[in-house]
Amino acid sequence: MKGKRIAIIGTYDTKALEMRYVAERIASYGHEGILIDAGPLTGPGTPVHYPNHEVARKAGWELERLVKEGNRETIMAAMAEGVGAILLELFAGGSLEGAIGMGGNQGSAIAATAMRKLPIGFPKVLVSTVASGNIRPYVGETDLMVMFSVSDLVGGPNPVSRSILGNAVAAIVGMVEKGEPIRITERSRTVALTALGNTEAAASRISALLKEKGYEVITFHASGAGGTAMEDLIEQGVFGGVIDLTTHELVEEVVGAGAYVPVKPGRLTGAPAKGVPLVVSLGGLEYLCFGPRETIPRRLRKRKIYMHNPLNANVKASEAEMKKAAYELAKRLNRGRGPIEVLIPLRGWSVYGAPGGPLYEPEGNEALLRTLKKKLKPSIPIRELDCHINDQAFASACVDALLRMMEKQA
Repeated sequence: MKGKRIAIIGTYDTKALEMRYVAERIASYGHEGILIDAGPLTGPGTPVHYPNHEVARKAGWELERLVKEGNRETIMAAMAEGVGAILLELFAGGSLEGAIGMGGNQGSAIAATAMRKLPIGFPKVLVSTVASGNIRPYVGETDLMVMFSVSDLVGGPNPVSRSILGNAVAAIVGMVEKGEPIRITERSRTVALTALGNTEAAASRISALLKEKGYEVITFHASGAGGTAMEDLIEQGVFGGVIDLTTHELVEEVVGAGAYVPVKPGRLTGAPAKGVPLVVSLGGLEYLCFGPRETIPRRLRKRKIYMHNPLNANVKASEAEMKKAAYELAKRLNRGRGPIEVLIPLRGWSVYGAPGGPLYEPEGNEALLRTLKKKLKPSIPIRELDCHINDQAFASACVDALLRMMEKQA
């Protein structure tokens, strides 16, 4: 087997021994570690493939000027940009098969930011001292694998960190040797779909119907990162059609609260901008998601609350918030360059928000529908169906609408 090239990212001034240990472990599997020094304070003559002055230069800086003139935020951002540029150059040239980063707070931020630039499906691992906290800023909407270092990464490998780093190397080597890249064989027959637990039955039925007709379906969990990942892939031209069944993330985006706020703003913008045939429904637009009960903001604790599980609270969105979501939904769809249809199940947009459900409040639903009908341009049809979002009839209607638009566009 020909050896693979795996980038090793860290701040060499503080993590030299750990980085060299990782390089040795990679070499023991017959592969080559490419050392990239992301530390702005490492001295000259460092035995790495990409020294810090070259990293800084990739971001448009001379290292001495960056350290002298830049504040900490500017320096970290520049080093992350430089490492990312190196990774992309190596990837584009076919001379990079994986990437592993390590660090504390600063090193993790640099390595994660840089590795997020690599495509989804490309092997990437981060070993971090801060991985037991909120890692969304590090992972974003990517498939970056994160491992908690357990012990600090100071003074060279110890019995604990040697095991963690060794396991991380085994993981990246396994991905590089045996991993499965994303393969989209026919864009025109690949469909994106959004789901949550509250709309899982509908998503399963839609997926089954599309697969019966020979389509590939990629479902995204509408949990903030999932919807953003879908928008990124739409922008990359992966899909021939989209059924945005579960637009829940939009209400959290416009309210600015909830555990499922999109990683990046812009839900329901990709397909309209690209002209990709789009079916839209209202799955989960009537509530906000939080973590355990104590994470619900105090100002929202008098609303209807239903615990999806001990770690996930669903909080009813207000009538004003639902109207705001409708206004933004119409605004984004109105910019569409391709065919769009909005399908509304009149007997409920989720399990919990349906009549008889713990979060059912018809006034909010009615306010959202009034606003949407008023603001959506006449050329975008709204179809109201006398069924629940999880009914078979609704799944069939979504599939029929999308295929009709895709066939017409083709």
